[in-house]
Amino acid sequence: MSPFEYVIVLVSIILGLGITTILTGLAELIKHKRFKWYTPYCTWLLLVFILHIHEWWVSYSLKSVQAWHLPMFLFIILYPINLYVLAHLLFPSDAKEEFNPREFYFNNYPKFFICAIIALVLSIIHNLTIEPFQVHDTLAMIGRVIQSSIAVLLLVLLLTKNRSNLVHVAVAVFLITIVLISLVVTQDSLTIEN
Repeated sequence: MSPFEYVIVLVSIILGLGITTILTGLAELIKHKRFKWYTPYCTWLLLVFILHIHEWWVSYSLKSVQAWHLPMFLFIILYPINLYVLAHLLFPSDAKEEFNPREFYFNNYPKFFICAIIALVLSIIHNLTIEPFQVHDTLAMIGRVIQSSIAVLLLVLLLTKNRSNLVHVAVAVFLITIVLISLVVTQDSLTIEN
């Protein structure tokens, strides 16, 4: 077993727990006929699911790390841990209570945003230190500016306690659009080869 195979197991377990949380939570909502469409809430569900899959996929690029040190590994698992917490926050803790996704979203969006900001900061630090972006330098710089801008946007919404439905729908659609565009733009760097 290589050092990469050894350390990636824990990353995969944490990401698997997050994916399980999302799929189980969604299945429970559907099973109990409590699932109702609300764009910001459903977009966060999709976004967090995609981020889990994306993190698992890009973790393979860490195979090029020659020497593993515990502090670096502890930093690397912070992002999957944060994603797991975010996945857990997306669902009510009491499955029996009435579920209104709009009300649930507005009661919990500050927690979502704080976790998302932490994830963005961790991602920026990771990209700058451990694994510099392998695509063109200009593209990497644009990505960091976009990540920073999203963090600032979420922070502003958090600090202003904005509860405008239109603003939150726009932010949700913007976030999922940015993630999907980045997946298309960086698809060559997201290829796994021997």
